[in-house]
Amino acid sequence: MSDLSTTFMGLQLKNPIIVASSHLTFDIDKLKKCEAAGAGAVVLKSLFEEQIRIESDRMVGELNFDAYTDAYDYFQQSSKEYHLDKYLDLVEQAKKKLSIPVIASVNCISDGNWIEYAERFEKMGADALELNVFIIPADENTTGKVIEDKYIDILRKVKKKVHIPVALKLGSQFSGMAHTMHRFGKEGADGLVLFNRFYKPDIDIENFKLQAAHIFSVPEEMSFTLQWIAILAGKVNADLAATTGIHSSADIIKQVLAGAHAVEMCSALMKNGIEIIDTYLKEIEQWMERKGFDSLSDFRGKMSQESLEHPEAYERSQYVKSLVGIE
Repeated sequence: MSDLSTTFMGLQLKNPIIVASSHLTFDIDKLKKCEAAGAGAVVLKSLFEEQIRIESDRMVGELNFDAYTDAYDYFQQSSKEYHLDKYLDLVEQAKKKLSIPVIASVNCISDGNWIEYAERFEKMGADALELNVFIIPADENTTGKVIEDKYIDILRKVKKKVHIPVALKLGSQFSGMAHTMHRFGKEGADGLVLFNRFYKPDIDIENFKLQAAHIFSVPEEMSFTLQWIAILAGKVNADLAATTGIHSSADIIKQVLAGAHAVEMCSALMKNGIEIIDTYLKEIEQWMERKGFDSLSDFRGKMSQESLEHPEAYERSQYVKSLVGIE
């Protein structure tokens, strides 16, 4: 039987499929279903600081905080503690009920909370932490370097406070992608999850309202992730996990060939049901047997840029060749 086990950030996974942060990992019953379906690990649904703030404001309601400052502060803190305690309980229960690695996930907008949440997740037993970071590069006065330095600052502060592995789940909006990812690895990121699929807006032209575009990813989105996993594999001091657009066992195989240690899946599992994981695993085993591979390490990175005879195939020169018909 083929060995599908892998490591990611030093964690031992029985296979490379990680269920990404989503409604599939929102409570203990769903997490148990993920494990039963064959998942190699789970990322708990992210704790969003912004959501806590919204809930806090809703809890305070019409309270006049100028007149009742103490009460306002009390309600704000109580709401924050309620959501944090609820999440910490999920981490604790997941560690008690599951035998696969449990990765906590956090998305913050203020410096102090990154550290506070990370420390508390570790104390509750999380096997690793995923920092779901996205700083919108929308300010015309802020340079790319300033934004990148902000990521580094968050990473450094968290790494100083926790001992568990830390992954950065990142978007693709970096001007010097390879250089930036290299910096993240050099500064201590144990894993890089490429790429996050952030909220995308759309406009209702009949009612003049802003609305969300399609929530689920589509297979066509995987090619960008595949390209950068292949380019970065072996060049950054961090394990790589691929995400977005992965909808089949063939997609998983491609990402491992490119150099990924694991894949984070969400949309395909939500569309097809969590049980589809077992089908993917069987299909990967069948492919490995046909190709004569005993383990994932036998072919991981076989198609990465640094392993190819013509590494330019992953860059623009391949596009130029296709335009002019050069083989």
